[in-house]
Amino acid sequence: MPLPAGEKETRFEEVDNRGSGRLRADRDQQDGQKYNIILQLGLRSPMTRAICSDERILTLIEDLVQPGIAIYSAKMVEKPPYDDTVCHWHQDDAYYQQTSHSDCRMSIWLPLTDCDETNGCLWTVPGSHKQGLQEWTKRAFGFCNLAFKDGLAQLDGAIPVRIAAGDILLFHALTWHRSLSNQTDHTRRSFIVSYQDAEAIKGNGPQHKILRAA
Repeated sequence: MPLPAGEKETRFEEVDNRGSGRLRADRDQQDGQKYNIILQLGLRSPMTRAICSDERILTLIEDLVQPGIAIYSAKMVEKPPYDDTVCHWHQDDAYYQQTSHSDCRMSIWLPLTDCDETNGCLWTVPGSHKQGLQEWTKRAFGFCNLAFKDGLAQLDGAIPVRIAAGDILLFHALTWHRSLSNQTDHTRRSFIVSYQDAEAIKGNGPQHKILRAA
């Protein structure tokens, strides 16, 4: 789902500026898994709140996320230039189900820059969400560390998701996915909103917000 060019520029310039400034301010106070992540970004400005609740996005997911639609979390993730840190193969629900249960969680992934293999685009295994939640191991290095045992392996059927800035990738919370290093001299940032049904008892702390009642 691409947004119109003018809208991309307006919306994502604010998200990028707000997010990158916050990351710089917070970096000295963050460590490990959180140093390149801003949680609750979707609540920090009218613009980011508008993206999270955009009716075009909700219409895309309404047949899959039901009854009702709520935000589980909204965050920005950054890969700095020449950063070798990887995000291991994992499923989002390995994290989310520790908070609450929902059978229909899914996320939108909005890159703020063009993404391909050189700067750490997502890799996914199409159809993998049908196999349920897999066994995971907590990894001692990298991000997305509630990972598959072979978190760095090349899985059968895996494909890179090359995507332009401002386009939207939708995927289920059980989809197998990862990202590798950023080998370029530019920062790669993405804005991620995870949705769940409105009957799920809670989301990720104060990020939880019901957008459409069940």
